[in-house]
Amino acid sequence: MGRIRYCLTALAVFFCAFSNGMAQDSNYVRKNIAALTSHDMYGRGGSHDGELKAATYIREQLVAVGAMPLGENGFQKWTTKAHKMEGNVSVSVKGKELSPFWDYRIAPYSNSLDRDDIPVVHVDASLLVDTPALENFVTANLAKLKGSLVYIDGVKWKGMKKIPAAKIQSALRALTFNNPFQSAGILVGVDKDLPVWGLSNTDFRRNYAYIYVVRSKFPKSVKTVSIHFHNEFYLKHTQNVCFAIEGTTHPDEYVILTAHYDHLGCMGDSVIFFGAHDNAAGTCAVMDFARHFSKQPLRYTTIFLLFSGEESGLKGSKYFVEHPLVPLEKVKMVVNIDMFCGGDEGITVVNSDSEGTKELYDNMVKINEAKHYIAQVKPRTNAANSDHYFFSKHCPAIFIYTMGGQYGGYHHFTDTCDRCGLGCYNNLFLLIKEALEQL
Repeated sequence: MGRIRYCLTALAVFFCAFSNGMAQDSNYVRKNIAALTSHDMYGRGGSHDGELKAATYIREQLVAVGAMPLGENGFQKWTTKAHKMEGNVSVSVKGKELSPFWDYRIAPYSNSLDRDDIPVVHVDASLLVDTPALENFVTANLAKLKGSLVYIDGVKWKGMKKIPAAKIQSALRALTFNNPFQSAGILVGVDKDLPVWGLSNTDFRRNYAYIYVVRSKFPKSVKTVSIHFHNEFYLKHTQNVCFAIEGTTHPDEYVILTAHYDHLGCMGDSVIFFGAHDNAAGTCAVMDFARHFSKQPLRYTTIFLLFSGEESGLKGSKYFVEHPLVPLEKVKMVVNIDMFCGGDEGITVVNSDSEGTKELYDNMVKINEAKHYIAQVKPRTNAANSDHYFFSKHCPAIFIYTMGGQYGGYHHFTDTCDRCGLGCYNNLFLLIKEALEQL
């Protein structure tokens, strides 16, 4: 999500500063964000059991505040196919080792490579949109291609004026699913803005590597390249973390607070995606709500769900909806918290206008207008962009994310605890808490 900066009102600035002085809750959250974004968690992915370590830590914290475990001692276990990249990662061109992440990004579904001086075959991108020419090229050069890497300049190509850029980009995306060259891998040259690292479509095996490289680091004179990394395709055993606090007057009806605790893991041990804003912050906010509601319960039983598998396609929440631990028809509201650092410009509430959620959204607006907790409460229609989505097909469900303020880069190793601004956190907490109390 892009960060769009607006001028804050003086009143909103005052309240954010005031909440920063109320350090109890934000200190608790900061401590837990630091734990979940530590080096030992390896980006809360499959590598080095980082995801399991994070789930175990979260379970310990929820037990400590007195929440009741659901499922198997607080875990709902499920499996998926996935990749994990561990150990050393290196790409060297003409004897010079490139900088991981800045100069190149290995797609997380890439097949392992561990070879020096791999031959490089330069192919013009225009060939990708001429099927007969492509087939002829592969047939004529198959023996050479099979042990080589194909390099394609994804920015400039012959016949540039005749071929729409969108058509070339579509053909390049198709290469992430199928390698017509039957080569050991494909290198795609891009400008300095390398593609965002993400885990979509990582649940099936490829037999080739796919690597983006800054084109200025890969001149036409390059004939060989040395690449070393190990990426394992495996059956991943993972878990959602599930706890509850019984309601005071309606224990058989539910409010569900959710966040995803998983993140991207790492691109080898040298590039760890720490994921403070996305989404250690949201996870820790849910844990903070558990701490609060353990002392001051809501009327309804409150369920605290921390999902794995969000980054690879909302898989953990989809699994829960398909295998619910509480009846979904008894759920009064799902509040999903994702991307929760900052907040200087307020919050966006996704799915704010549906029949089951509009009343809650309108009430949040009224509370904020009366108490000036945050800069604004902004509406947005429903979208399949976080873990609320599959719930929204069965019960009222919203997704809250913050706008503006301090946090690290999106899906970037700079998304660290020290960059996670919590100046507005306590007021965000109070706004959501009061809205839930009035359900």
